[in-house]
Amino acid sequence: MKLIKRWLYNARSFSVPQNLMPSILAVVLAIGVSDFNVFLGLLAVLGVCMVHLGGNLLDDYFDYKDELLSYREELRSEGEKAFTDKYPYLKDGSTTPKQLLFAICVFFAIALLCGFIIWWQRDFDYSLVVIAGVAAFLCYFYSAPPLKLGFHGLGELVIGICFGPCLFCGVYESACGGLYSPQTGFAWHIIALGCAIGLFVTNILYTHSFLERHVDDVSHKKTLAVILKTNFAGLTAFAMFLFIPFILVLICVFNGYIHWTYSFVCLMLPQSFWLMWAMIMHSKNVEVQTDKPHAWLGPMDNWDKVEKENRYYLLRWYAMRNINTGFCFILAIVKIVLSLVA
Repeated sequence: MKLIKRWLYNARSFSVPQNLMPSILAVVLAIGVSDFNVFLGLLAVLGVCMVHLGGNLLDDYFDYKDELLSYREELRSEGEKAFTDKYPYLKDGSTTPKQLLFAICVFFAIALLCGFIIWWQRDFDYSLVVIAGVAAFLCYFYSAPPLKLGFHGLGELVIGICFGPCLFCGVYESACGGLYSPQTGFAWHIIALGCAIGLFVTNILYTHSFLERHVDDVSHKKTLAVILKTNFAGLTAFAMFLFIPFILVLICVFNGYIHWTYSFVCLMLPQSFWLMWAMIMHSKNVEVQTDKPHAWLGPMDNWDKVEKENRYYLLRWYAMRNINTGFCFILAIVKIVLSLVA
């Protein structure tokens, strides 16, 4: 158990909610569809979590190979803000690169087993293979050579596709057998919600790249924030990723794809406006109070143990993660309530 806990910690399990809640939401939205199977849905949720954790470790492995942490530490020594809590288990020598590779293989093997069982139970539906194949390709080459998509301004887009439409449609199809059913027709709302969540997940990564763009620029990592260069362009992109998901939900409501009560996701707008303000303050080099974050921003895991030098980053990262989680939680609650009163 200690070994498992250690590797879950190394794989940054605190980030799992950003994909766990969307996966659970996809299963919940599949309830009531003719071929619903809760076991296969939850198996898909487990597979997504394993891919996420394995992907985090894979990113650490290639960053370690490229010695990207040295750029961060150098900037920190010069008085610049730079997040340095990166693969500490490799830095302190408690883990070797070979052990890291083995752990990556274990996480991905579990995900592959989950996927095979689902594929087998769904009569070898090849649309599931296509979804999983696209996600696997993008996930691996996000940081792996020769493509290194995350180094060429495509990292945010890649993560958004993998853990947005691919995740949502894949888990939904695993849970109920397909995006089309004779009862409800084609599930356009699943596509729209998958894109909405993809934008949120994109913004979780983009929050990081915007805050760390000076570090990435020095280390020759061309993230979207580095490519956009100016504060105005960077903040405009951030606002689009942050607020378009709410618009997509309202469009689905107005077109009759989903019940009007799904618009309760707008309850997450106060947190969203606060985060937008916090990002603007960062662009102006204005400090935001980080000693005791507002409770309404959501959980800030182990905040007292977070180094003060890293709080500027984690405060905003946690806030964006919590917006995504709250958005999905509200949609899931609405679906469950509507199912009970129907």
